[in-house]
Amino acid sequence: MIMTTGDMVRLEHTEAWRFAQEGRLDPSAPVAASGSIAIARAPEAVWRLLRDVTNWPEIRADVQDVIALDGGAFTWSAGPIPVRSRFAMAEPGRMLTWCTLAAGLEAVHVYRFDAIGSTTRLTAAESMRGPLAEQAISSPQLETQIASWLEGIKVLAEPR
Repeated sequence: MIMTTGDMVRLEHTEAWRFAQEGRLDPSAPVAASGSIAIARAPEAVWRLLRDVTNWPEIRADVQDVIALDGGAFTWSAGPIPVRSRFAMAEPGRMLTWCTLAAGLEAVHVYRFDAIGSTTRLTAAESMRGPLAEQAISSPQLETQIASWLEGIKVLAEPR
């Protein structure tokens, strides 16, 4: 899947994009969840790992077909669902947000990186709206997926 200029314009005109740029979730989204984890690495290192979308298949096995594009855009698949995303806020070591569009889905992803001594408290929050979100996933299911994602980041980030 290739992201076209039209896709970028469409993405940037969504409410999800506005919320991602503001570093917050969609308050009226019917599906939302969050989680956090402590990672024994500096926030900047964890941020760089997550910002490099080519790492994502190592974080969770159902993430595939990741292609990084210009301007912070990227395409990927979560299981059988192909999606288009673009980073909205990228503050190294502090925050990373992005907006995702798929057929019947708009999602906002907000990740905060807080230094606690020599570790990072990584907090992930996501909101989803649209027919696909409402039919395919509940907030408790999203919370489980976020926990799995955070565990995958921890495994990849911490020295073995």
